Amino acid sequence: MSRVLRGIWSRRGALTTLVLMTLVVVAGAVTVLQFADAAGTSRWLAAPLLLLGAVAVPSIGAELAAARREEIGLARLRGIHGLRLWRFLLVEPLLAIVVGTALGLALGAIGTVLASRRWLDDAAPALEQPAVLTALAIAGAGLVIVGLSAAAALREPLAVQVAARRRPRRATTLAIFLSVLVLVGAGVAAYRSRQTAGDPDLVVLLGPALVGLALGQVAIWVVRIAARVLTPTTERRGLGAFLAARRLARADDLVTPIRLVVAAAVVGSLALSGAVAVSGWTGEQAAVDVPGARTIDATPLGAMGALELTERADPEGEHLIATAIVPNEARLAERRAYVDAGRWDAVVGDFYDGTPARAGSDAIDDLRTDVRPVQVTGNRLTVDATALELPPVQVFTDRDGTQVRSRRAGGFVVNVSYVTSTNATGTASVTVRLPREGTQVTGSTRVRDCRDGCAITGLEVSRDLSGVYSIERFRVLASRILFSDHDLTDDVWVPDPSSIDAALGDRFLNPDQIDRDFLVNLPEGLRLSLLPNSSLRLLDTALEEPVPALATTETQALEEGAEIPVLDLGGDDRTPDVVGVGDVLPLVGSVGVVSDIGTSAAGSDRTVPSAEVQIVAAAGTPASMLDDVASATDARWRTFESVRGSLGERFGGAQSVAYALTALACALVALLALGAGVARHLRDYRRDVASLRVLGVSVGTVRRAGRAELVSLTVLVLAGVIAGGWLAVDLLLGGLPLLDVPVAGLPLDTAPRAWPLAIPAVVAAVAVVLVGGRARAVRSTATRPSILREEEG
Repeated sequence: MSRVLRGIWSRRGALTTLVLMTLVVVAGAVTVLQFADAAGTSRWLAAPLLLLGAVAVPSIGAELAAARREEIGLARLRGIHGLRLWRFLLVEPLLAIVVGTALGLALGAIGTVLASRRWLDDAAPALEQPAVLTALAIAGAGLVIVGLSAAAALREPLAVQVAARRRPRRATTLAIFLSVLVLVGAGVAAYRSRQTAGDPDLVVLLGPALVGLALGQVAIWVVRIAARVLTPTTERRGLGAFLAARRLARADDLVTPIRLVVAAAVVGSLALSGAVAVSGWTGEQAAVDVPGARTIDATPLGAMGALELTERADPEGEHLIATAIVPNEARLAERRAYVDAGRWDAVVGDFYDGTPARAGSDAIDDLRTDVRPVQVTGNRLTVDATALELPPVQVFTDRDGTQVRSRRAGGFVVNVSYVTSTNATGTASVTVRLPREGTQVTGSTRVRDCRDGCAITGLEVSRDLSGVYSIERFRVLASRILFSDHDLTDDVWVPDPSSIDAALGDRFLNPDQIDRDFLVNLPEGLRLSLLPNSSLRLLDTALEEPVPALATTETQALEEGAEIPVLDLGGDDRTPDVVGVGDVLPLVGSVGVVSDIGTSAAGSDRTVPSAEVQIVAAAGTPASMLDDVASATDARWRTFESVRGSLGERFGGAQSVAYALTALACALVALLALGAGVARHLRDYRRDVASLRVLGVSVGTVRRAGRAELVSLTVLVLAGVIAGGWLAVDLLLGGLPLLDVPVAGLPLDTAPRAWPLAIPAVVAAVAVVLVGGRARAVRSTATRPSILREEEG
């Protein structure tokens, strides 16, 4: 045990790096796995982290094996071979991996709780069996990778193992094969990302890391080939440039970790681009769904109830607007929305500027008409009527020969249908009995439902069938049908064609006895001709007018040349007048039809139950007005930002968070790999500088060489990350599960953007400058020639 502890202390740098690397990979994988499971997305979003960890660990294993070369050589000289030698070699990395795994599990559990509390509704479980098994698998894979690196050291010749200096070696066939495999894997991932529909497979999820590693490997080849080609040229430009070119062509301390830095930065570029795309989508989609700063649910009131409430609370029409949408995602052709077109410009204004729905918003004003539903407020229906022509009294002979005189059929019924302010339907009925011709009679009934307001949806008249035996013509003049303070006879009515068809199709009546003059609108009232077995439904003439509507391009394509359906609030067909077509419209997005809420409410039944009714308030709406609406709807106002956040939660925006967590862990892995590479070769570099000083090369010349080398690598990293990030975003981002876009939602814009690519590139370049600058810091005291004698001694 004491030998193990002494060995751990003597190799504490490399073992600490292994502990930290294991900790980061395990903690990142556990956090992403738990978070992805809670968010309902793929657990394989952690795949890029596992791949970069698998690429980074071999260098640490090689360092541990190199640090023990002399011990391995001495052990072999003493005859130690086989399992005993392996146990001697792997006990230290095993302890480091165990410690790193335990710490990673703890840190991953904490990260899971914090991340889920921040971005999800509820905190996810800290640890579950899949995450623990994944951590154990990572630990096992890490030990295997370290063992394979140690195996390479065991196979070295004994003379190499006991040598004092390490020489750069050519890349092995396996290393070249793996490098080519990464390039092929990046191409396959890009291809499958474009071809695979639905959930992406493991290759697609590994794609960003593969593209980053491929670009990093290409960058390494480029810098080494360029350095070798430029070495003869640099001989004429000064010793500093020559030394920089030689080190870039041969050294391994800064060049090789560049591959991981580029890969991690590419993953970061993809994650940041995905987060920007999701953020942009939620902002634009929220603007489509909610055309204002605040919204409140008014579904229980129905569309007409919401419209009446906005008119009462905001009579000037400057702050509140009622809207309704019927999502109908099962039948997209009937997906529709209703807006108060008369208030749109004043309330919504320039809210849609800068969004895809701006053109549709500007066209809302074309939906305005003079058609409005008949709205009344009161509690009584009164009918004044005069009989113009009653059937004559007829004599019938009963079975026993008794003669029976018929009663005059002088009664008729008026039924007025309505929709209340709470979206409930009802009918008010008044029966008026007319004993003789020319006498005006009044009938009345109480209507409690309309004390807070109603919208009249229809009028129906029929004969009173109680005790009626005659089929003769019955004409009546309804001089007044007063519902509260509105006289319905002032409106122009037309017979419902279905009522006429029913009357003409009565097989018990002689067609010659039917008066075809069913309804006449007169200045003094409505003249009605009624039949005993048929009711006459009257329609407002406004219903014959076409309803202006806006339709989306996709809705037009769904109909394939047929007439685009325009439905009223109750779901009945209306005559359409499509005044505009656009790609994106307010409320419905990319699929649907928009019409005026008042026009669609005229003569309509109650708002269909599937409708989502809301009242939208513009920015700057007085608090008192907001309170009045909240009290009337018994609901709470939602801000635009809360609506935007709910969209991200509902459609899987947390998936981009899971990928961002993966990218953060990948960045830590790359930073550890870069730092380990610097620390691993810092002593050799100082020895090389000391040797150069013995030959008369000044410290200033060496510093210039180090700066040239660092600038070259920094430029290479910037170019590699930007190129790799652009390729990854362009080829892969559209195939990653960042968002479950609804069928009628706006498309997710995954096009590359400049600043999400520039930020990871700059961060990677800064890391290379800071960490690499430490590797190339030349101090006179640390590189004095005397250290060569001290090491030899």
